[in-house]
Amino acid sequence: MQTITTDVVISGGGPVGLLLALGLAQQAQKVALAEAHLPVESAPNSFDGRVLALSYGSMLALESLGVWQDLTPFVTEILHVHVSQKGYLGITTLHAEEVGVPALGYSIQSRDLGKVLWQHVKKTPQIQVLCPAKVVDFQESDGLIHVQVEQTVDSESVPINIEAKLIVGADGTDSQVRKILQLPLEEKSYQAFGVLAQIETEEHPNNWSFERFTEDGPVALLPMKGHAHKAVLVCPKQDIERVKNLSDQEFIALFAAKMGERLGAFTKVSPRVVYPLKETYVPQMSKGRALLMGNASHTQHPVAAQGLNLGIQDIEVFLSEANKLHQASESTGDAFDIGQPLFLAEYAELRKPAHEKVMGLTDGLIQIFQHRSPIVGHLRGLGLMAMQAMPTVKRRFARFAMGGGK
Repeated sequence: MQTITTDVVISGGGPVGLLLALGLAQQAQKVALAEAHLPVESAPNSFDGRVLALSYGSMLALESLGVWQDLTPFVTEILHVHVSQKGYLGITTLHAEEVGVPALGYSIQSRDLGKVLWQHVKKTPQIQVLCPAKVVDFQESDGLIHVQVEQTVDSESVPINIEAKLIVGADGTDSQVRKILQLPLEEKSYQAFGVLAQIETEEHPNNWSFERFTEDGPVALLPMKGHAHKAVLVCPKQDIERVKNLSDQEFIALFAAKMGERLGAFTKVSPRVVYPLKETYVPQMSKGRALLMGNASHTQHPVAAQGLNLGIQDIEVFLSEANKLHQASESTGDAFDIGQPLFLAEYAELRKPAHEKVMGLTDGLIQIFQHRSPIVGHLRGLGLMAMQAMPTVKRRFARFAMGGGK
């Protein structure tokens, strides 16, 4: 049986797992990364046909990790954001120039992000990729994590033992690492589904993003290349089968009725992707020499587009804290141990306020904007108009959105 000795084992080759691996490699850490699915377009992993919204803060983090330059050909800048509600007054607009940044955010197709990140990982010698492979079990003893991995080679399962100082579960909401740790998962279903599509308009989006709140849930448009946008429609659970069965023209009519024709008529729509909306949270992110990151630790309703951005910020803070620990170890002459349980527990406590802030915001927006009372509707409108009329408040909200929870 093959045995690998490394510093960190990462379970999961989605954006959080790959970015963490690249960041650790920059700090001279050796990484073994286990991913269950080969990075091809047909794979059922996190790099599918979806379009992601990266915040300005995430762009800065990706720039520091050395990958942003290779992503720029694939991104579309979001320079303007328009927020409104159906059936009531009240509009807020945000502009990059008001906040003094080159863009409020950036949209990118998930598969383009995945392709670039995998290219960087594969050419980084400190990262050993095991794919297709999955973490089966692990135990902690003698200051190490002993990880059992099964890798598929020529259709046969090959067992591999890995000795490391730390294991990170970046393996999604259904995290195998979390299950092995037996950490409880808090889950809240919104009894709704997100319907995603690529949609085209008569007019060019010109870097505008639109979000409109309706009583059934928000709808959104995110600018892409040419006349294309990412379209998001949140649909109540009781309506999803009907919406799934709509023809292209029927779906366009439904979306237009909710969003309004912001850029001329909607002219074309792609096949739709449907997924259930829920919030999940693991109150205890670390246990011993194990740590959860990204969706393995927290998932949010997409209304504030902060899920991936919060995961990237988790990585940014972890790398910064690890660097501080390394410097402290050098000054005292102690051996640097990135999997030190006390360090991981302190990091987890450090991130809790940011997680709770973002989750509170996203959940609060849903509760407020889906309230069917006309009185609440008018109060929402007053709130949007007040934000539009108060530049200081608007800038504060924009900076929160751009920073992904800072």
